[in-house]
Amino acid sequence: MTAAGSPLPPEPQHYTVVPERSAILLEVSTSLGSVAFGANGLEGFVGAVVRGNEIDLTVAPTCHLEVQVHQLTSGNAAYDGELQRHIDARRFPAAYVDLHWVRQADVHAPSYLVGGELTFRGVSQPVEGLVVVDLSEPGAMVVRGEQLLDIRVFDVPPPTLFMIKIEPDVTLSLQLEARLRG
Repeated sequence: MTAAGSPLPPEPQHYTVVPERSAILLEVSTSLGSVAFGANGLEGFVGAVVRGNEIDLTVAPTCHLEVQVHQLTSGNAAYDGELQRHIDARRFPAAYVDLHWVRQADVHAPSYLVGGELTFRGVSQPVEGLVVVDLSEPGAMVVRGEQLLDIRVFDVPPPTLFMIKIEPDVTLSLQLEARLRG
């Protein structure tokens, strides 16, 4: 109880991201078709109050995710090498996402509008999007989302590879699984 006699808000539970079950996928459009770069091994945490199959938004959820960009691969050595060079992976080895706000998107579905900050190549930009959260397994949280990003806002000029034109808009897909710590 607080001094005024009202109950204290519940403490968020700490969910740790399971790296081997969490991944991102970047889909890039080129003049020859699309190319996908993927990476497993996301790391981080989610802090949230969960009641049944819903996130209680009376206590603001928190989240921090990071991925080592050298893990991004398409399976094509030429594309992978060019990507690593172009994003300067040696100088900026990780990308980060920090959650700033969450709103219920649909009261009849486990979807949420989320907003935060993405740091890539040392440049931080606000991002927002829609995620679906599956809380059907006790102690586990699965989050899926997709967002279109313009890489130019991160000071990345659209790369060219030989005579192939690459578009600046990239579709970022996220699948993350997190489990209660302990």
